[in-house]
Amino acid sequence: MTGNILKFFTIVLFVSIGYNPAAVQGNTKLDEQTVVIKKHDVTGDGKLDSVFIEGVLYESQSLFLKEIKLVVKVAKGKKINVPLDAGYEPKLEFVDFNRDGVDDVFITIPTGSSGGIINNYAYTFTGEKAVDLTVPPPVEINGQFLDNYNVHMSIPLQKPFFLDVSDRKKDYERIGLYQPNGRLNEPTEVMVDPYSLLKIIDSKDGGKGLRGSQRVSGAYHADALADVYSEWEYHDGKWELVGTITKTHTEKNSKE
Repeated sequence: MTGNILKFFTIVLFVSIGYNPAAVQGNTKLDEQTVVIKKHDVTGDGKLDSVFIEGVLYESQSLFLKEIKLVVKVAKGKKINVPLDAGYEPKLEFVDFNRDGVDDVFITIPTGSSGGIINNYAYTFTGEKAVDLTVPPPVEINGQFLDNYNVHMSIPLQKPFFLDVSDRKKDYERIGLYQPNGRLNEPTEVMVDPYSLLKIIDSKDGGKGLRGSQRVSGAYHADALADVYSEWEYHDGKWELVGTITKTHTEKNSKE
């Protein structure tokens, strides 16, 4: 008898508070979103495929997406899923990097970190198979602070050169990077960011390539010394660096 009474009051309590088993367990499907969807032939069969990017909101009212994936639904109904890293506002483009006559899929996802760092992906789906073309690695840039307010820079496909940073001497002395006599307190290298931009460009040979942009900073991240722009082409299954340009942010610089 007592057990039946307890069961009755339990049912009444659940009804009165609007008990919902799905709410108790959590419904992550509510946060899943298709953030980009386009129609394009990426398999080479001449038929339009559905290409879209899905993600799960990190939290309500947030633009940050986790569990992002690229989904390609081919004409026959088959789905191909490719996991991607988390980030904000994914961008989807089509371009033939590998020069096989079929457009590849190029994706850009801002990470939201300082410096505007991005993640990029390039995939080909020719023959209804996902193949990672990768993207160009960041350029290996080396810079070393020297005595007398100079920075020695070494960048691929360029002659080494010096940056005169004497216009920042007061700040550098204040933070202890240099002594008032111009002597460096300890060996210090510049800071080099990954890509903050990787965009599609026309190659000189008529194909398509990528241009990347990397920030070089000095004593701290906001201490911009230069931006390095690199150009890449895809040949024989790999990316090749075909050119670099440096734009300095100092008042003076001298080539070696």
